[in-house]
Amino acid sequence: MKISKEAVQQNRKRVLDTAARLFRERGIDGIGIADLMQEAGLTHGGFYRQFKSKDDLIVRALEGAFADTSKDIESRVAADDKPFEALVRYYVSAEHRDDPGHGCSLAALASDAARDRDGDLAALFGDIVAQYITLLTAILPGTDPERKRAGAVSALAEMVGSLVLSRVVPDPALATEIIETVADDLIARHAAPDA
Repeated sequence: MKISKEAVQQNRKRVLDTAARLFRERGIDGIGIADLMQEAGLTHGGFYRQFKSKDDLIVRALEGAFADTSKDIESRVAADDKPFEALVRYYVSAEHRDDPGHGCSLAALASDAARDRDGDLAALFGDIVAQYITLLTAILPGTDPERKRAGAVSALAEMVGSLVLSRVVPDPALATEIIETVADDLIARHAAPDA
């Protein structure tokens, strides 16, 4: 029985959404195609009609995840009169830390992408880093473009690093201390223009 183009597109979206969540939760090597397709409620054979390879799926799924995360961040930033603070409070938070499957791919999978130095995944993550730096540069207080860009690079590294560290420590109190300390410090350092 042949399925409609609409059903094919819905199935593809379901696979991409499921893959994006599972890769961020378990890592790229933490989920196989058979388990992924089962989780998506589809047959294993259906995978190869939709994607060239697992690597193709990884890149497509994480492109979609980043697009979704970007829309969420943009709406949060646009709705606040202190956009940098709003972004930091969202990104460096217990909510984000405790839900990697729906969070930023950069914090969840940067080490996986680093092992793919010349591949499509590394290129995607390079684009993600560049887009975050552009966004942070635009929303940081101040007028000096060089200082704003330097602050953006530093802020991104601190935001991602604090989220990763808060996820890896087994002590909940220390995990909370890490994200609260970094968020408060970032906001205090960048509260005043050209501070």
